[in-house]
Amino acid sequence: MIRKHFSRLLLTSGAALVAGLVLAQTEKAPSPRSAPVRDAYQGAWGSSTEEREGMDRELDLTVFKIVDDVNSASNELNRFRAERNSVLISNQGQIKSGDRARLKKKASELNAAHPGSFEGELAAYYAEFPAAAAYGHLDEAARLQPARDELLGPLLTQALRNDDRLKLTAAAKEMRLRGEVAPGLLEMAEDILLSVEPGAVLIVAGEMDGFPLLVRQFAEGRRPDVLLVDHRLLEDPSYRARIWQRAKARGAVPPDEVSFPERLLHSCDRPLYFSLALGRGWAETYADRLHITGLAMRLSESPCCDPKALEATWKAMSKTVNAGPLSRNYIIPAVVLLKHHRSQGDEERASAMEHEVRQLAQQLGITRDLQAAGILAH
Repeated sequence: MIRKHFSRLLLTSGAALVAGLVLAQTEKAPSPRSAPVRDAYQGAWGSSTEEREGMDRELDLTVFKIVDDVNSASNELNRFRAERNSVLISNQGQIKSGDRARLKKKASELNAAHPGSFEGELAAYYAEFPAAAAYGHLDEAARLQPARDELLGPLLTQALRNDDRLKLTAAAKEMRLRGEVAPGLLEMAEDILLSVEPGAVLIVAGEMDGFPLLVRQFAEGRRPDVLLVDHRLLEDPSYRARIWQRAKARGAVPPDEVSFPERLLHSCDRPLYFSLALGRGWAETYADRLHITGLAMRLSESPCCDPKALEATWKAMSKTVNAGPLSRNYIIPAVVLLKHHRSQGDEERASAMEHEVRQLAQQLGITRDLQAAGILAH
């Protein structure tokens, strides 16, 4: 069964490299006068480690040469955001408790050095996020300097948290126009939408999958039937309540974010999907009830695996390799189909799919990992 193949795939040692990652990193050597740090949804993940280290050194030299006040609020905010991005890279898109404590300390120091500044307020927003207290800092930052590009992502997230459709549309259009959403991520977002049924509830990971999906939906009018849910916001009781109502779920709102997916599955009539970008932890938690559908996985108590539907979705997807680390997620449905064709003794389809898997793995630089996992022969 596809479900068994999928569960086994996600639990192998090599699967950690293909379960979705939400990463952010700097892209090109910037001028201190023009936002040195780019966010994940802008495609800032495109540089190698060596290039990033070189850029950091060049940035340091440029800052000392051009900017008189090397400890300016703007530079300190850029350093703070760069460190946050580095944490996301190291922890596969997550901010662990120790890192969060360190970031809170740095945000507090920035605020103490530059009280009442835009930079201090935005750093405080990131340090507190996703707690409700974060949005007071965001409101103040937006009041101080409403045209700053650094506000694009946070304001889109705030509109999503408040389920404000008008502001969501405005923020998504602004991000489309001004935010330089990476084209590869927009392609990937379209493929995620191809992977879910009409009327689906789709839980997403965060900036790299969530923002492009919001742009597709609210700026371009694609798939308004899908209810997008940012899992990071589910710890907020008011957000859980709004999603519960939007999904027309029955009964009491779940008391915490951990129980929310399970309770939603049994309390509403809409199909429930997870973006593959949520990663290995989610896949392991629900592995026995997950069904791969493309770049998403459906949570269902009853069997709903359909190899023909998955194959049709696979053929329709762009399968872009330009979506940064999230492009690795295309390997998952490809391998599920490969294993299915092999199990059915369909040598022709298995051979064709293995060829696709090898090509994709080579482009993504993960051939050895798939070989180590026993998916591809040496």
